[in-house]
This record gives sequence, C-alpha cells and structure tokens, in this order.
Amino acid sequence: MHELLLFGQVTADRQDQVLKILAGLAGMQPERVVRRHLVFKPTISPNTRNTQIGASQGIQNRQMQSLQGQLQGELFYLQLVRDVDEDWVSPSHESSKAPNQTGVNGSSGYEASSVFRSSGAQGPPEEDDAKSHSWSVRFNDLPEVAGRRPVTSRMISIIDVSDGDPIAFMNKFGYNLISEYVLEGHRFAHKNMNLLLHRILRFPADSGSGQSDKSGGLKAPWKSLPPYNSFSPLDPSNALVLEASIRIQDGNKPETMTLGMGELKAFRDAMKGVVEMEVGDRLALDTRVR
Repeated sequence: MHELLLFGQVTADRQDQVLKILAGLAGMQPERVVRRHLVFKPTISPNTRNTQIGASQGIQNRQMQSLQGQLQGELFYLQLVRDVDEDWVSPSHESSKAPNQTGVNGSSGYEASSVFRSSGAQGPPEEDDAKSHSWSVRFNDLPEVAGRRPVTSRMISIIDVSDGDPIAFMNKFGYNLISEYVLEGHRFAHKNMNLLLHRILRFPADSGSGQSDKSGGLKAPWKSLPPYNSFSPLDPSNALVLEASIRIQDGNKPETMTLGMGELKAFRDAMKGVVEMEVGDRLALDTRVR
C-alpha cells in the first residue's frame, strides 16, 4: 500500500482556530484520536526470521511474508499500534496541566465536550492489556527521494493481530520493545484524505515500576496507561503537527497516484495563509536502524 502525505506545524495557541477551520472545510466535527504506539527494534537479520513460530498463528501469514519481502534485507523499526478509549482523556483531564507545561492540550477555547462522542467518564483508565486483540503491526518504509513528487510518498503495511500475544510474536519475529508513546489529537475525513492534527506524548519517567531495563530499553510495556496529566509533550513548545494523508492500495496505477497528489495539492492551496503544508523531511521519516 502507498501513502501520500503533506505536513504542517501548528502552534499550541492556534489549535482551536485550526480545528474550527478544518471542521468547516471537512463539514464535520473533529473526531478524537488517542493511539498507543509500541516501538520495536530488530535484533536479527530479516532473512533469518521464521513467521511460523510463537504467536504468529493469530496474524495472517501471507501478509507477514509480504512484509518480509518489503524489508529486503534491511533492518527497520516496526510498531504495534492500538486505539485507546477516549474516556482516558476525560474533560477533567483536558483542563489539567502536565508538569512544567501549559497543559498538553494547549488553550481551552475549543470545548472538550464538543469533540467527544461519549460522555467522558472520569474514573480510572481502562486496563490496557498487552494481549489485547486490537493491536496492529505497522511498517513505514523510507520515503521516496524528495523532488520526484510534490508530496511525500512511501510504502506502508498495516497488519491486524487477530489472536494470540502480539508482544510474544514480535519477540519471536526478532524484534525487541525499546520505547512507547501516545499519539493524541483530532481527525477529519475530507474527500479521500485523512486529516490528523496531533501531538506526541511521552510516558512519565520510570519511578521504580520495573518497566525499563539497564540498557535503556523496555522489559515490558506498561500494563495500563498512567493518568493523562502525567504525560508530557515530546515538543517542549507544545506545538502540533497537521498531517494530510491519502492511502492508495495500488501505487502502480499512475492515474490513482495522480488523483491522490492532486487532492493533496488542492488541500495545500486551500490552507495557504493558515497552515503551510510541506513535503516531510525524508531523513526525519527514516525508519531504518542505523
């Protein structure tokens, strides 16, 4: 699958303004997005992996074999991704402040209640079991060289985990967990585009929980998410990224790629003066292990 993208930066004080502009452009209210990402690093050559062992019975083997072919002997980081119940970011948490920050959600002019589809229970976060069946394996290839197209273009693979322990599978596949983070933001659907205004949140520093190992990696993911207001933005300025993306099933069809690039360019033109949408930095999006 091919993915075409453009990126723009939004300062924290303009978050509400940009959300309203995107809502008017897309003709919909923003949809809350909270995703947990587990980052894995390979420990062995992809040519020696055997996808028939461990917990792989819950993942479609044909898709994993296709992914092995895409790796082509290179070492890439892979991720396990799952959606987090939006109740974790309750209205009470929205107004709370992260340590040494103005609050991970920036200004509060855009009322949290207007972007929630549920009531936003204020109890403890739901247990986030690492054996949950809602995980998916995600691979992002190195983007094409800039200049060939007016947008960022890369190959991606997203494989749902239907059964079994995804952490055990990744270990048997030759990957070890090294870090995790939470993506938090709002999403819009506009034509064939997915518009995502988001920020990356870092987990709180380990305080004797036994999650980290001596090498700086992780022995195991957090069994359940810490409170929302204990996270801190990866960007100290609390800025957000606006990502416009289109996924194309068959990138070998020039007419489909041209249509996708045309939609992204039209969106870039429509956002001039609001957010400058640009091609992403190829090295910043590099997922190869060095």
